[in-house]
Amino acid sequence: MHEPTSSEPIAPTDVSSDRRAQRPLWHLLALNIALLAVLVSAVWLALWFLRQSEVPRPAPSAGDFLAAQALTIGTVAPEFTLPQLDGGQISLSQFRGRPVLVNFWASWCAPCRSEMPALQQVAAQYAGSGLVVIGINQLEDVPTVRGFVREFGLTFPIALDRDGVTSRAWRVYGIPQTYLVGPDGTIRKAWVGPVTEQSVTRALDEMGIRPTPS
Repeated sequence: MHEPTSSEPIAPTDVSSDRRAQRPLWHLLALNIALLAVLVSAVWLALWFLRQSEVPRPAPSAGDFLAAQALTIGTVAPEFTLPQLDGGQISLSQFRGRPVLVNFWASWCAPCRSEMPALQQVAAQYAGSGLVVIGINQLEDVPTVRGFVREFGLTFPIALDRDGVTSRAWRVYGIPQTYLVGPDGTIRKAWVGPVTEQSVTRALDEMGIRPTPS
């Protein structure tokens, strides 16, 4: 038998070919693990979104609907010319260059009644600052309106929207509703529901309008 000597070359073992043969198995295993992780994540996200969609959400209120219908801040306020309670006519354009608070109301409206003292107070406090407050009554007769004005001691102008055209132009679908019109004739603030003296004062302050010094 021939014994190999140290001088005879030994045939090399092809280790690299063995590794190449084993590599696809590890790659396949890693790929399967990655796909499984993606699948688990997708299922978890789907369940999370499904649970979120089942959370009860409050239905939009009537106030939300009415607020969405109001005139947009920054738009030009619609012009109106209406008869006044005390005779003559009143127009928005005659007060151009001055801030105007336009309030839509009716005597049967409880929130309208609750806000009237605040409107009268604002009208008195800011009269010397150029502010004009106009109350626009909706669809009521003169004796009813006059009795309401007397009851609350209102001193600001009262206009009569006898056919509702002005209210519709101002997108008033519920009362009370109030708009603050800037000196440039654009809508600066809108309130759906009763205003307070504080809320109106804050809006006027943002416009740089201060009450008349007492």
